[in-house]
Amino acid sequence: MIRRLPLWSCLLIVLGIAISQVMIAQKQVSAKDQGWYVSAGAVRRVTLKPTTKYWRFQHLSLNPDVARQQILKWKSEGITALEIFAPEDGGDSYDGLDAKNRYRLDPGLGSMADFRRLVALAHSLGVRVTVFENLGYSAVDGVQFEKAEDAVRKGEVNRYTKMFFWSQSANAPKPAASNSNFFCRPKLPGYNPTKSEFWQWSPRAKAYYWTRWPGKDASGNTLHLPQYNWSGSVWPEESSKVVHFWMNTGIDGMVLDAVNWYVGADWQKIDHSITDVIASYGNEFSQPEGGGGFGEDPGGWVTEGNFTNIYDYGLGIWWKKTDRPLVTSVEQSDPAILEKALRSYHDRVVAAGGTLYFPVPQLDAPGDQRFAEALIATSGDLPCYCDPVGKVTVPAEGISQLLKLKPENPALYQNSLRRRIPTNDDAHIYAIERYAADNSERLLLVFNFSDVPVHATIDLGAIHGNEFIDLFTRQRTQTVGEKLTTSLKGHGYVIFKIEGYGRRKVTMESGIRND
Repeated sequence: MIRRLPLWSCLLIVLGIAISQVMIAQKQVSAKDQGWYVSAGAVRRVTLKPTTKYWRFQHLSLNPDVARQQILKWKSEGITALEIFAPEDGGDSYDGLDAKNRYRLDPGLGSMADFRRLVALAHSLGVRVTVFENLGYSAVDGVQFEKAEDAVRKGEVNRYTKMFFWSQSANAPKPAASNSNFFCRPKLPGYNPTKSEFWQWSPRAKAYYWTRWPGKDASGNTLHLPQYNWSGSVWPEESSKVVHFWMNTGIDGMVLDAVNWYVGADWQKIDHSITDVIASYGNEFSQPEGGGGFGEDPGGWVTEGNFTNIYDYGLGIWWKKTDRPLVTSVEQSDPAILEKALRSYHDRVVAAGGTLYFPVPQLDAPGDQRFAEALIATSGDLPCYCDPVGKVTVPAEGISQLLKLKPENPALYQNSLRRRIPTNDDAHIYAIERYAADNSERLLLVFNFSDVPVHATIDLGAIHGNEFIDLFTRQRTQTVGEKLTTSLKGHGYVIFKIEGYGRRKVTMESGIRND
């Protein structure tokens, strides 16, 4: 006997199906609404400040005519984004990160109107702009700190005094407890917190303030930077205003320096004051420099901190000279080192929904340099030409071509996925299948880690495809059987687009298969 459902039940079922279809459609649209940084080719770090022994990055002019020529040159090299280091009025510590006034440029450089015109110019040329900031400390002659010092000396408590930590004793307890991600005194081999983290006397305030970063004055003398108070509510609120101020100039995101060193910070405060503010401007770039570099699972900075991009410390930690898996892999001609590094760090971040970025290191041999840059450019990381003047500031020979391929090929995007493919010599030949997050493209990348020519044979039994198109020459290779053979020069590489067999695509969020 067939039981008839009441009319109202039928209507609910129909309505439910309709709602579910709308939700699926929304998910599909949101999946396509990815940030610009996902398909970016490479980023170049620059500064508005003139180059000195304290401000060491490549200078970007505020003069529109000069800036246009600079940006066009960098774009011709495959650069699609600029990272302006410490643009605000700052001191001489850490390339100007010790801000004096967070709401203006350095005196003599130009106005905020000039800065906004520079951002608009870059956008008109198809180049994105981010800024690199530190919201953890102030310059000792910063406007806010000097106002706080004057108030403390008078025995007053106001908005400025609450931005910092104060004590009447050099032996007072440290001002904030630590946790696994935001710590007061990190436990690292050889790290002695008593040399840099303590209560520092302020003659102007007639009191002690908490410091954890030693800096430099204009004469090169050591000074101790006052730390902002992330434990309270005043500085997090002010940080939110600072982030809004710079995002309102039209920039496309921010790198936040040493976020895990912000005294008294936690996920909620960082999200509310930084990442949530940046996200309110659209799907813009946000990175916690330092996040993921101290043994914690880097995916947490994506899932809990809501940052969109993570520094790939799996490929190398700049403050540890012996921890350089990418460089070691290239110099020792061993792809297994690179593969292990990517699996343990890079792949975890992508699985968490984030993207990655890695500054291009300097290698001794030109051949090694080109090969390392090729690996970074095709790894799913956003390469950054970040080193100070005199080191790696220009893509190596042939790398610009790779960088320009990235925006055109979704399988090379920063959110693309990867898996290793067997070859006839896995000790020296590195074959990777990369596939776009939306399943629109698959690529086969083959690298020769040896410095001598090889004949590489790739096991196609691991790949569902029978036609391979060389992205550089556009030549098609029709395969028969389960082998693909290609010749590679020393430290050579080839990229094939995979086609054939009518591969079916699955939209993972909706569960709908598109044949």
